Amino acid sequence: MADYSIWVVEYARVNEFARGLLLYGQWNTGTTIAPYCYAVLKSDDHLAVIDSGYNHVEFGKVLADSYGVSDWQPPEVVLGHLGFSPDDVDTLVLTHNHFDHAGGVEFFPNARVYFQEREISKYLWAVGLPDRLQWLTSATDPDLMLWLVNRMKQGKLTLLSEETEILPGVRCIPAHDTHTAGSQYVTVENERDGKWVFAGDNAYVYENFTGANGDGRFTPIGLIFGSSERCVLTMEEMWQHAGEEPSRIVPFHEQNLWSTFPSRQFDDSLHVAELSLAPGEPSRVDSALAAT
Repeated sequence: MADYSIWVVEYARVNEFARGLLLYGQWNTGTTIAPYCYAVLKSDDHLAVIDSGYNHVEFGKVLADSYGVSDWQPPEVVLGHLGFSPDDVDTLVLTHNHFDHAGGVEFFPNARVYFQEREISKYLWAVGLPDRLQWLTSATDPDLMLWLVNRMKQGKLTLLSEETEILPGVRCIPAHDTHTAGSQYVTVENERDGKWVFAGDNAYVYENFTGANGDGRFTPIGLIFGSSERCVLTMEEMWQHAGEEPSRIVPFHEQNLWSTFPSRQFDDSLHVAELSLAPGEPSRVDSALAAT
């Protein structure tokens, strides 16, 4: 079994994100800060990233502006906070096709990309529908298809259809017809500290699991392109993987990550949370390696 050091890095945020999008039914409860994040995994043999962020140009910028995204930084800066370069990344997992999770593939030129085949086939089906139905594709940058074809031509694209171990201890688990048609989530099992679950957008915040009123009743996300039933049942899968411990589930839009784990805020206002350190790995939130 491998041991991974794990960080969650913030690369942008929305300062006024409607709570009703984060938590189904919370329509008139105002707004909150929603960070935009991805995860970094480091072992002796691999540097992997879960989700890619997006590029704040062209249609990526159009989509970001429509959501009110601010404080964006590219992976060169964000990974630089940890002392890494995007060129160092050999493995890139995309949890789903929305621009803020899959719009930065080309920032990681040396990475093999792992993606659910269903996310591609259902997207291509949807774009062939009449324009009045294009809400189904509204959060995806169509250039993602070009980036994936380019990665395929390099022999660095793996399309998945079932639960798959892509690196020692790292598993991609399908979550079809949930947030999107071909979503997946990721589990990472360390020898020293057990299993971590990276939710993608199958959960936005801890409250999806603890309940909007703290009653422990699962509350699904408010932006569902598939089935609400599948969303809740997938949350139960993740809950069991995490040993019913919410801090073992990592939602990429949860601002409480910074108070739950050792963290650092950099001069560009973005945060890094340090979830787990392998033996001998120096801290990147309290270290000379962490640039300001």
